[in-house]
Amino acid sequence: MKNLLLTVLFCLMTILSYGQTKHLTVLGIPIAGNIATFQQKLIAKNYRLDTKENKQLPVGERAFKGRFSGHECTLKAYYFPDDKTVYKVRVSIDFAYESSADNAYKEIKRNLLRKYKYADTKTGRSSNGHESLSALIIDDEDDILGNIVLFVFDNDDPYESELVVGYEDMDGLIKAEKKHTDDL
Repeated sequence: MKNLLLTVLFCLMTILSYGQTKHLTVLGIPIAGNIATFQQKLIAKNYRLDTKENKQLPVGERAFKGRFSGHECTLKAYYFPDDKTVYKVRVSIDFAYESSADNAYKEIKRNLLRKYKYADTKTGRSSNGHESLSALIIDDEDDILGNIVLFVFDNDDPYESELVVGYEDMDGLIKAEKKHTDDL
């Protein structure tokens, strides 16, 4: 009887902890769950499906247009084709001038560091000389939620720059790594 009670208690604790998995968010939306649900939440935030770009994207990627941190952007959601679970998001903001991209970088970096007080951050230089940020996102209970990268990318045209904010949920990273190692 004692063993049965312990087994039931263990199963209950496992189920409860499983249901409370924490995820990294973008625009207040958890980077998890089905792509259709994720898409509905984005549309509720005034994003729209980029049908033209989506025709060119491979299965497992979906593009949207909207506003991010006050700027027009393209948001790409990455999901596993087999179960349609979202695991990564990339926001791209185009700028006509490098200095505008650098200023937006500084603003978004400041806001990210304010929001994620417990992040383990590293700054460096990208190949084109711009500062870059990589942040391991940790919540106030020391749970690792995922990783955020922030960098400026210069396009071929000297008057065009792109600011990129990449979000990767920890559960998705683990699942993607497992899928890749299973291929070996």
